Amino acid sequence: MKIDRLIALIVILLEHEVISARELAQKLEISRRTIYRDIDTLTLAGLPIFTQQGATGGVGLMKSYKVDKKLFTRNDIQTLVTSLKSYKKLFNHKEIVHVLEKLSAIAHDGGTSIPEGKFVVDLSLNQGNESLRSLLSYVETALNEERYLTFDYVDTAGHVSSRKIEPYRVVFKESSWYLQGYCVEKMDYRIFKLARMSKLQVLQATFTPRDFSPLPMDGADWMNQNWISVTIRIHLSMMDKVIERFGERHVISVEGDTCLAAYPIIHNEFGYDTLLRFGDKCEIVGPSEVRDGFRDYVRRILAKYSSV
Repeated sequence: MKIDRLIALIVILLEHEVISARELAQKLEISRRTIYRDIDTLTLAGLPIFTQQGATGGVGLMKSYKVDKKLFTRNDIQTLVTSLKSYKKLFNHKEIVHVLEKLSAIAHDGGTSIPEGKFVVDLSLNQGNESLRSLLSYVETALNEERYLTFDYVDTAGHVSSRKIEPYRVVFKESSWYLQGYCVEKMDYRIFKLARMSKLQVLQATFTPRDFSPLPMDGADWMNQNWISVTIRIHLSMMDKVIERFGERHVISVEGDTCLAAYPIIHNEFGYDTLLRFGDKCEIVGPSEVRDGFRDYVRRILAKYSSV
């Protein structure tokens, strides 16, 4: 893991006046070429690293930087620890444990350890989604080693297709995990929901990375559908769902224990399903075609339970 390696490299540079690239490579069990790439990365990040030629030469951090400045403040380390602990809950990698130990060592001051952060991000999976952990592990391998992924995919219409992709980015959005990649069959970039994948395999074949730009996931560009603003009356206990999804400005007014809100949906069964999540605490006020369409949709659902 690159972050583990970079932090380990920083710790070694803090402990040594000068150290050769060969020794660094041996300590971190990587090639000298990778060491030079990591040094370039740290230099671009602003660390004053110098190189010294000759038999006793090597790489080091400027003394003045070590003495007069702390490489990380306690707040910096607390932020890193919070992020890594969240990542550890998801993957439980041994390497992350090592990184956390190194950060604690850096933060150790006068016998006190770094305090727990006041903000916590819990990425641990629900029991029903434990299978996603292995999927994420496979995807991580493919991302790090630039290897193709193949899998069967069920789209929102229930159609199953076999895919082969170049993976580029994993996104966690609204309690779901998504993979952005280049689909070989479609010859274009696509977004795939991990929970819709099955029979996932990491191929031995590698690919040459493209000039990838993260795909937008604002619900507009990556879903080529027509959205319509629906006015709904919901119980106040449901108001947070509107605010979390669209913002407080979508709450039109509060009346007693209910409120009026603007709630954009796609005018089809997929959009109706999002409104069904409110249960009996929601009523569609308008437009009339959405109200009528939703009523017909609910009737079709009820028809499945009408037979004795």
